[in-house]
Amino acid sequence: MFKDSPILLKATQPDLELCEKIRWFRQQPGCNWADRQDALGTLPELKISRHGVKLMQGPESISFHPNMALIRAINILRGAADRFLTATQLSSGDILIDATLGFGSDALIAALAVGEGGRVLGLEKSPILAALIKDGLQHITQGRSKANTEHKKKAWEALAEAASRIAVYWADHSEFLRSMGSKSVDVVYFDPMFRSTLRQSDSIQPLHKWSEHSPLARETVLEACRTARKRVVLKERKNSGEFERLGFKILSGGRYSSIDYGVILV
Repeated sequence: MFKDSPILLKATQPDLELCEKIRWFRQQPGCNWADRQDALGTLPELKISRHGVKLMQGPESISFHPNMALIRAINILRGAADRFLTATQLSSGDILIDATLGFGSDALIAALAVGEGGRVLGLEKSPILAALIKDGLQHITQGRSKANTEHKKKAWEALAEAASRIAVYWADHSEFLRSMGSKSVDVVYFDPMFRSTLRQSDSIQPLHKWSEHSPLARETVLEACRTARKRVVLKERKNSGEFERLGFKILSGGRYSSIDYGVILV
């Protein structure tokens, strides 16, 4: 499969700092690094530069950036509601498992909501994505200098502080949940990759290739219900049959949105 392909690790104009980052990536568990490009030059590459880290395959590339989390943080700090926070009902000091981490946008908003006493455990089955997001969260302040408004500066600062409360794990969420004690976290959250990617979602196609997007298993939801003290939350496409199949009650709201949230209270 594409996501199991060896990856060439390289840096442009490597200095001491970039060489140290290469060593850091080589130490990340599960990643399949290639020593050299193949004869056809078709292997994906993780390119490290002074401007950041990109996972590239031909013309397509993905890299970490807060993106929507930054916009959402600006709105939250202004007092606006956030549908994810409405669904999860996170409180200060809570612990959330984001069982399908992806780019970490929801994990950042969760870490913002749980405050200094809370934690977010982010699970990502793709080892290269886990490494990419872990590095991005550790260096999230790099983009702060581009903030051109006071609202954006405050949001960057809030997200940078929140990022320190996220622990990223390369893990299968089913196995991870089975290893957790009963009622050991407050909320378990699932946002599985859509199995039929919408045309208007072309921007996530490169991520889709590297991500795990198998249907969520009912047994995994049962483990989540055992692990959570408060609730289990699922984000899916509107009118998805997954809510009924997995036993989630759909929350009202988001009339014009293409997604819905479902909840199981435990």
